[in-house]
Amino acid sequence: MATVIDLPFSLNSEPVKYVVIALSAPVWMPFARALWKELNDSLRPEGGILGLAPSEKELEALNKAEGLHDTPLISETWEEHEGGTGPRQAARRTRSSGASAPAATPRPRGFR
Repeated sequence: MATVIDLPFSLNSEPVKYVVIALSAPVWMPFARALWKELNDSLRPEGGILGLAPSEKELEALNKAEGLHDTPLISETWEEHEGGTGPRQAARRTRSSGASAPAATPRPRGFR
């Protein structure tokens, strides 16, 4: 015979769900903050996620103050990844050898 524990509250109630979300915030908040900043910076010419589009002068001032937004995404084919000729492997070889590697050709940023 299975015994049923009669709790004064349900684990599937709204207050319990809010407590779980609040207690797990240190795990998901840094990710959400980084995602918000990346999206907002990438949409700077259009005014960000919730803002109005800036004028040309305002956009120039933003670019001067914060620099141009450069996406951290690098386009790399499977052949480059597996063959060790991609930008990540070149950076890894440079760090491990201690010597400066020849300047690599600039890779296209973003998705193809």
